[in-house]
Amino acid sequence: MRLFRWGLAAAGVSVLGMPVGVVQAAPAASASSKPTCAYGEITGSGNLSKMPTSTKAGQNLVTYTTVRNAKSAPLSSVFFDYQMSAPSNHKGAAPTVWWKFNGGSWHHLIMAWNPATKSSTAYWIGGDAVLGSLPGLTTRTLEMTVDYPSG
Repeated sequence: MRLFRWGLAAAGVSVLGMPVGVVQAAPAASASSKPTCAYGEITGSGNLSKMPTSTKAGQNLVTYTTVRNAKSAPLSSVFFDYQMSAPSNHKGAAPTVWWKFNGGSWHHLIMAWNPATKSSTAYWIGGDAVLGSLPGLTTRTLEMTVDYPSG
């Protein structure tokens, strides 16, 4: 099973090409203006060239992604959504997903099953995982571990 592609986004403007989830944020609002985001406010890089593949139950996969706020304005309420493809269109045991941001504590991400449709294959998806605020012109690390139980 492979980790699914993910993108980074600020207020819904996505930048695709990263393994594992979607990171989004709403910028800090000033009293005089409505929050807006431009392409490229949040960027990231990861181990895409060596995307891990699980070949047996219980195998733990680890990814590291650099998340960068490329603008000087801080971003608040940064979060990511995580989705991974399923090995078949038959529901099996849910993968176990844990994540930590910038060396913080580990958090468990509950995965929900989405069956195949005429336009997509089956996949597992997690809810919003809140990273918090990202100060302007900073870089942080998102670490994720995934393992697949039997079934």
